[in-house]
Amino acid sequence: VFKNIKDFIKKKIGGSADNSNLESSFFSTPAPPAVDTAADLGPGARLVVNSKNPVGQPFSGEYQEQPFRRNDRPVYAKIGMPPNSQAVYLLYNDAKQWAFTPHSDGRADGWAYMPDTAMSPAEAKGDFDVWNGASWVPDPTLKVTDKTAALQQKQAEAAAAAPAAAKASEAAAPAAAASKGSQAEEASAVVEEPPHEPVKLPEEVSSLGRLFWKAHWQASEKTLIHWPPAPDGLSNKALPSHPGVKRGVLPNGMRYVILKNAMPPQRFEAHIELHVGSIDEEPHEQGIAHMMEHVCFLGSRKRERLIGTGSRSNALTDFQHTIYHIHAPVKLEDGRGMYMPALEALHEIAFAPEMLPHRIEKERKAVLAEMQQVNDMEYRIETWTLSGLHETNKLGTQFPIGKEEQIKAWQQKDLRAFHEKWYYPGNATLYVVGDLEEEDMIKGIKKVFESTPARHKPSKDSAILEPVWGAGSEDPRSLFRRKLGKKRPEQLHNFSLPMIGTESVFTEAASFDPSKGEKPWQGPLRIFRNELLEGLQFNFYAKAPVRPLQTLEDIRHLVAVRILIGVLQFRIVSRYSSNHAPVQIDHSDSFREGCAVTSVTVNADPRDWRNALACVIQEVRAICDYGITESEMKRYMDAMLKDVEKGVQENDTVPSEDHLNFIMTSDVFDHVVMHPEQSYEAFKEVAPTVNMEQVHTAAKWMLGFLGYYGKAAAPPMTSIVVCTPTQVFQEHNGQWAPFHITEDEIVELMLSVPDKSKEDALNQVDVPESLLKDHLEKLLGKDPIDKMTAWRECSRKVDDSTGIVQLMLPNGAKVNYACTTNESQGSMRMLVPGGRSADKPEELGAAMVGVRTVSESGAVSTFSREQIELFAVSNLMSVHLDLNLEFSYIDATFSMTDNGLSACLELLHLLFQEPRWELPAFVRAQQAYKAQAYAVQKSLEQSTLDRLMGIMYANDGRVSEPKVEDLNKLTLAKVRKAVSGQLRPQDLEINLVGDFEGRAQAKMAAVEGGLSTGKHREEEAQDAEVVEVPAVARERRLRELDEALWKYLGSVPQSEVPQVEMDRAPVICESEKLSPEERQRNAHLEDSDERAVANIGGGAPNRWGKGDAYHTKCMEAKKFSWDAPDNAMKDHPLYPSMCLLAMREVINTRLFSTVRDSLGLSYDCSFELSMFDRLPAGWYTCTVSAHPSRIDEAVTAAKDVVMGVKKRPVSELELSTARRTLMRRHETDLQTNEYWISLLTHLQYDNPKDTTCVRDIEMMLQKLTWRDVQNAYTSLLTEPHQLFTSVSTAGPGSSFISGGARPTSQPASTSSGAAAKKELIEVD
Repeated sequence: VFKNIKDFIKKKIGGSADNSNLESSFFSTPAPPAVDTAADLGPGARLVVNSKNPVGQPFSGEYQEQPFRRNDRPVYAKIGMPPNSQAVYLLYNDAKQWAFTPHSDGRADGWAYMPDTAMSPAEAKGDFDVWNGASWVPDPTLKVTDKTAALQQKQAEAAAAAPAAAKASEAAAPAAAASKGSQAEEASAVVEEPPHEPVKLPEEVSSLGRLFWKAHWQASEKTLIHWPPAPDGLSNKALPSHPGVKRGVLPNGMRYVILKNAMPPQRFEAHIELHVGSIDEEPHEQGIAHMMEHVCFLGSRKRERLIGTGSRSNALTDFQHTIYHIHAPVKLEDGRGMYMPALEALHEIAFAPEMLPHRIEKERKAVLAEMQQVNDMEYRIETWTLSGLHETNKLGTQFPIGKEEQIKAWQQKDLRAFHEKWYYPGNATLYVVGDLEEEDMIKGIKKVFESTPARHKPSKDSAILEPVWGAGSEDPRSLFRRKLGKKRPEQLHNFSLPMIGTESVFTEAASFDPSKGEKPWQGPLRIFRNELLEGLQFNFYAKAPVRPLQTLEDIRHLVAVRILIGVLQFRIVSRYSSNHAPVQIDHSDSFREGCAVTSVTVNADPRDWRNALACVIQEVRAICDYGITESEMKRYMDAMLKDVEKGVQENDTVPSEDHLNFIMTSDVFDHVVMHPEQSYEAFKEVAPTVNMEQVHTAAKWMLGFLGYYGKAAAPPMTSIVVCTPTQVFQEHNGQWAPFHITEDEIVELMLSVPDKSKEDALNQVDVPESLLKDHLEKLLGKDPIDKMTAWRECSRKVDDSTGIVQLMLPNGAKVNYACTTNESQGSMRMLVPGGRSADKPEELGAAMVGVRTVSESGAVSTFSREQIELFAVSNLMSVHLDLNLEFSYIDATFSMTDNGLSACLELLHLLFQEPRWELPAFVRAQQAYKAQAYAVQKSLEQSTLDRLMGIMYANDGRVSEPKVEDLNKLTLAKVRKAVSGQLRPQDLEINLVGDFEGRAQAKMAAVEGGLSTGKHREEEAQDAEVVEVPAVARERRLRELDEALWKYLGSVPQSEVPQVEMDRAPVICESEKLSPEERQRNAHLEDSDERAVANIGGGAPNRWGKGDAYHTKCMEAKKFSWDAPDNAMKDHPLYPSMCLLAMREVINTRLFSTVRDSLGLSYDCSFELSMFDRLPAGWYTCTVSAHPSRIDEAVTAAKDVVMGVKKRPVSELELSTARRTLMRRHETDLQTNEYWISLLTHLQYDNPKDTTCVRDIEMMLQKLTWRDVQNAYTSLLTEPHQLFTSVSTAGPGSSFISGGARPTSQPASTSSGAAAKKELIEVD
């Protein structure tokens, strides 16, 4: 602000360009120039504000009267501010105060106030109180004068005094020299006057009224904040820095950060971050940062040369960053290095883009198409939320996507000007992480980037400015933004923290009198209404400055916050009868927004929103009042330490991309970047010092804005955002009824929620140590060890080439497992054949509702859902039930230490043996899918795909979304029968991946001194990184695993329930029997914003090359055979799937280059295959989005690409690119448990898959030819009469669904006349 004032004085008042003269002019309030007369001031009065006190100096300057008034008094706005600066108003607010404020609407908030009823601030007699960041400080030197009146008076005095001026000058001349020194001393004394010390305010200052930052100082006892003292030395003990992270600065100002990391092997990540985003744009540049990203990235010829090398690249633009990144192999198969080409591509993108006119036009079309695509309901809610959360800065109004009318107008010169302003080395940071030597990384960076001209040097001799945080930065209260020669407007945040008041007392959200109908001020409460919304959502936000993690005390605070969130999340979950409690609580640093945000999100049924919201508020208040229990403290502290320990075990398997993103975000907030082992040691050191008192205090500090809403000492919420539908479906009469919720109703409920008693708040559920105890002894009988040993000898098979172990349990369940050190936790997938395909025509949806019913219940045997939840938390495991078209499955993760696997298997044993089928759980599951059915029809993307599946499969309800009428036919007995017929122990396939050999645990025990940074693959000593486990210990661990599987899952008796019917695969419609109108659906969805999406589909084989009955008939007619190319590998089980995957990559590449890049019709266009494993069926879909006016053109272009492979065969270059993409993806995915689970799945089912399908993936990809891929294309049904199409638009106009071409009378993309347009969004 002070810099802005200097600029204003220099420009408007004529101060010297010299800084010292500027400061002298500023503090001594120079007289206006002679040319600035009263007649030159323009319409409206002007005021001049000056202060000698630093706390009041930001308000100094000139203010112009505005053409509107507030509370019958004029409003003044500060003038001469740089573009994009925060507005400053001087007005008479609703609390009867003259105030300096960022808002012009008269609300009682702002930075300084003076209670005085004068008609003009220049006539007021009192002193202003100014907020200094910690308290209200009087500033008696902050004065307001009427510039117009002062000028007129001075002109009159000058005219009257003119005759005597000459005589006075002559008389004063002899004394001038003598008095010069004393005048200088006096002026110096004025400038050096010390600032006023903060004064202690009285207990209550009623004149503050409902001031946003501070209401009054009367505090409620229970809301007082007294932070427990930190242990000696904790606050001063700095955190250690990661020894492998190296930083440097080139002479031209560009910074670089490097880290050697060998995961994935022989790969690296290179990201260049330009510190510029949408909030740096001028008012006429909204969206130009994003447009620049497109033009620079896609216009780079050097980046294009990376295509086909197994590299991948992308870019993104956010509020404060533009990032370009490349992921590439260190070397190609022919030995060529990729590090230098990747750096050269990034250099060209950032500092030497061509910006050719044709590329600008292409990207203009792409950006406009992207604007249409992203503008779905989720995006609109996000922007609506940001506008409330950041109403005091540009984050709430200036979104990266930009303004359409401006995007259409920019020319090459505009982009070049923006590039010249922001794209230079001093405003960039390069991050490189990967399997490269540090010396080579630095050498390459210097060779490529050091010669780039510096530009915008902050001084004549240097291009470098050290990063600055805190008081010296341009935004001291939030995000680190490098100090530059270029000026940036400060992004002011309306923080909501107790620290705004005093060090120990909450500030008050409001001083209000309920008897007068007054309500507490909670920040902007915004209600977003749209008839396409299905559920009701409340979002409560409080912003805080980021707390940099630099000392052990910062870690201690972080631990308390994480424990608090875990405990509260569970408490609220346990209050809900549903296992899917729709509440999310978070407190995190926002990389995008540059501040910390506490958020509490409540999703509710509109018909029961009061109970849902009251439950959350009551639990939040209870934890603020009473804190947590000792058992909760221990449980979540243990879980957190295990989680940090997991980071140590996984460090060598963390991908370079994750390392890089972590370093980048840490740098933004000035967090110390630590090695996981350093983090673990820091957590271990502070853990004993974290107590229940600190967690209780953290609750008041973090959640008081909601828990103590309306109380005298609660901090104000930053924002409340409510997203609500305009109507709800009433099942009792089958009608849609209007739904309306008001701000008054929300506030009234929040004020009326009763307190929870201490006894109820701290009443905890007993957590069982074991779920089975003596139960297994009855099942296993006598001599279980001998039985297990005998079973293991005859059942266990090991594949030497892959290390995969296969077992058959006594009850018939099949087991596949593999030992990896990818992750510290183990993963498991249990699945049975069936899924939605097993539903009977009269019981559609029975399997999915049944699986959800089991999950909703969450209870097994005699244990309640709450007990099971806490059992899972204590043992660091999770269990998730779901299904797809082919299978029902259970996914689980479990700890590899402290009997984590045994605890997980105990729960799964009871889930199969004694699940709880509860009627309330069934009702909740049924209602959830009904709500989903309504939501699908309101979603443009989901409803379009649903209609495509409907016409492709003649409304087979198994492949489409469930219909409400089908769900209403279900009963608890029907869904139980459907699930019980699938979840039979004898039909189970159990797949496990984890560190079952104990390598990571052995490494963890060995790590005490030196740090392993994951680097670090030395060519001469690769085996040195491998922690060898003695053979005896390895065998013991594997035997324990086999025993646990035999004991807990093999002991589950076989089910006597008949298996559901498995052989009814869905069959695609015989398209030749359908007219073109029957093969196409067109729909329009009434909405306020225009969008369009289309799905094109047709028949395809499954993963093993087999299709449904109609597909088989078509293949016979065209004499298709997988043997046609005569490839030596054609008999391998993987052959069809590898051919199909390569073909998918080729088609996707063609779609991008044609529909998106060449024609500019769509921002995104994708081709996907269903690739079923069990069912002899399949389909492909092509999805394209565009503006409604161009969607038909985009559909035609996408169809041409899909059908065009027949006329334009796959080239060897296309296959080579696809092969590299698939191989690199396979190599990367091998480092995850999830991918290994997918490789193991179905190994023991009745299909062609065997262990060679895991072993030979790379070999198969290498041996594919273009003829193989071209032949695979023939297996798709792509003739014009075999294509099905679903096209949907959204925008003004009544909704409809029709077959054939879209009616021309329907205004799909435009509307004429106000009467034709129905506004669907209401704004409160």
